[in-house]
Amino acid sequence: MTSSTLNPTAIFPDLPRESPVIDEEGNFSPLWSLGFSSLFQALQENYKNEGILFPRLNATQINTIQNIYTPFIGSPLPSNIPDISGQTIFDTTNRIPKQFIITYDNATPPNILSAQWLIMNVMLLNAGNPNGAVAGVLYWLCYDITNKVLYICTTSGSTSSAVWTSV
Repeated sequence: MTSSTLNPTAIFPDLPRESPVIDEEGNFSPLWSLGFSSLFQALQENYKNEGILFPRLNATQINTIQNIYTPFIGSPLPSNIPDISGQTIFDTTNRIPKQFIITYDNATPPNILSAQWLIMNVMLLNAGNPNGAVAGVLYWLCYDITNKVLYICTTSGSTSSAVWTSV
């Protein structure tokens, strides 16, 4: 029995390459109508009034994905494992968005240098020291536009409890 590799599903459908797109009566061809219907459905599923929704994963799920790629650091990525660089998720355990990035060297074929989830940092602006004034999440950045100082949030919290450390 052969095993099949699951390919990642695209967020948006591929549109047909059928020509002509419109018939003599000015209607879309059936294939193009289906393509547009699929596109509209995908837009409704992936966009909400609040914006794009990232898949929600907990720390265990995130580590499971990480553990697929870690053994291949220092070697080429096997052809049966997809390069998911750019996949963005919301870490429900730490309450922060993350993006998976695989970096390669210049060898032929390229070897994996790193494969990891990176926190998508947020840069806030504030007039003055953010301590006692700006709520923060671990590793967020805040630039004091008055004193030209960059801060990193070292303890998540509200405006009164977040701890910001100058960099």
